[in-house]
Amino acid sequence: MYKNVVSAGLLIFGLAGMFVSILGVVTSLGEYNSAPPRSWEQFDLQLVNETPDFASLQKRVRLLTDESLNEQEKMLIIYNEVIRRFTHSDPARYNIYSNWFLWLIGTVHPSFSSIGKPDILLKNGHSGLCSQQTYLLQVLAGTNGIHNRKVGLNGHVVMEAWYDNDWHLFDPDLEVVPITEGNRILSLDDLAKSPALLEELYQGSECEECIGIIASRKDNSASKPYPKPTINLYVEQAGGVIKWFFPILMIFFALYLRRAR
Repeated sequence: MYKNVVSAGLLIFGLAGMFVSILGVVTSLGEYNSAPPRSWEQFDLQLVNETPDFASLQKRVRLLTDESLNEQEKMLIIYNEVIRRFTHSDPARYNIYSNWFLWLIGTVHPSFSSIGKPDILLKNGHSGLCSQQTYLLQVLAGTNGIHNRKVGLNGHVVMEAWYDNDWHLFDPDLEVVPITEGNRILSLDDLAKSPALLEELYQGSECEECIGIIASRKDNSASKPYPKPTINLYVEQAGGVIKWFFPILMIFFALYLRRAR
């Protein structure tokens, strides 16, 4: 009797786990909520359709960049592809269909359900928080040989690319690149010393507080260069395996108990 109850329970949960995971792959149920573009965003729905996954976006970037371009020209192309591919939103998250395991542990700590893997971010929608868009920009820049780092601004995240012996700021989420009249892109430190340009770029944006944070520089926290894996990314990678492994294991064990009666 005990074995019957356990095997039935395992079989039900195993099949349910497999069912919701399959639905997340073959239907749109696995997609996250994508926000509509703001009036100032350069969002391009056609680009979304042309780049349904990370491989297609990488290929597009490779076709647009070549060895005749310098690092700044390459970075501007990569940056423009990212800002046209995404809209600003709350964090893009896994749901019960895209990954029931990460969704479940995300109820304990929301950061665990946040999507970090670029391929999932592109396949399941077209929106993301500043940290998600910045990470995608970092990966694309890094695979094109451009040294870069993530910089946290106490509530906002941006990227700096290293070339011409200096850092250069790219903010894909708020679509800010501080270009001077001499066609030089400033670093965060340089922008902090240019209060008029700083206010011009961020005044009226969704991060007006960035003006004070960048100007003071005391809240800036730079990560190690491109892009260092985090604990959340390791959990996310494990979750991609667990969402299939656990249901299969449950089904296998349920069948084993039935045969062992």
